[in-house]
Amino acid sequence: MSHYTIKALRIGELYLPHGGSLMRDPIHCWLVQGNGYNILVDSGMAEIPVIRQRLKVGGSGGGHPALLALLAEHGLTPADIHYVVLTHMHFDHAENLDLFPDSMVVVQRAELLGAVDPVPSQRVYYWQSSIDNLLARKRTRKVMLLDGDHELVPGVQLLSVPSHTEGMQVVVVSTEKGRAAIVSDLGDHYRYWFPADARATKSPQRSLSDAFLTGNIRSESERTWQKAMAHVVANSDIVIPAHDFRVPTSVPEQWFAIPDSTDGDLAHVPPPGGFN
Repeated sequence: MSHYTIKALRIGELYLPHGGSLMRDPIHCWLVQGNGYNILVDSGMAEIPVIRQRLKVGGSGGGHPALLALLAEHGLTPADIHYVVLTHMHFDHAENLDLFPDSMVVVQRAELLGAVDPVPSQRVYYWQSSIDNLLARKRTRKVMLLDGDHELVPGVQLLSVPSHTEGMQVVVVSTEKGRAAIVSDLGDHYRYWFPADARATKSPQRSLSDAFLTGNIRSESERTWQKAMAHVVANSDIVIPAHDFRVPTSVPEQWFAIPDSTDGDLAHVPPPGGFN
């Protein structure tokens, strides 16, 4: 059995309008290592000045400097990355691809088509720079377009789960303790996966004890999204959401299905120095 480790790389934060105030949204990439492979799941967001100019929101980090520094912490440069797997092509998950000219970028064909012609409500999330960085790669053989579930390498499975976007995919990684699903925005906080559990959310909903909570940003129906989440649960042991502060930073050393409590959820706790 092929086993891997997963490291959470927090490339920055976004400060997003929410209920009349601001919400902190941590932005993660994921470094999957094992069996001679270095795999980067998602390539993160641009630097905050660029995002502020385009979307009028603040934050911290992002861009080439942040991603290069995170890789360096693990003794890596972009040249060491064999695959960059894009869970989807929204601006906070698919920028910085130009750092990886020699890596194989892996994306669902439906996602690329959806990025070029998105559902109207998602036009703001797909940036031309992400599309251009993918299509303008020097060697077209360095782009792998998929049509459904796929085994990337032994022990790393990609699940096609149309939901949040038309070509959403989840990365399921085999570790010494079990299968960890990097679920990205299929359910980007633990509350979406465990909506009735007080450890996952401050507002548990008993009516959802046998179901999931689906997001508002979607290309598919709620029923399709529920099936997508069930498909992931059936093929993994734990989930790792994209934008929750409580995600494990090192797997399998840290291994849990649900956080101990909501105490570490900093979404509505102002960052040091306040929002900017």
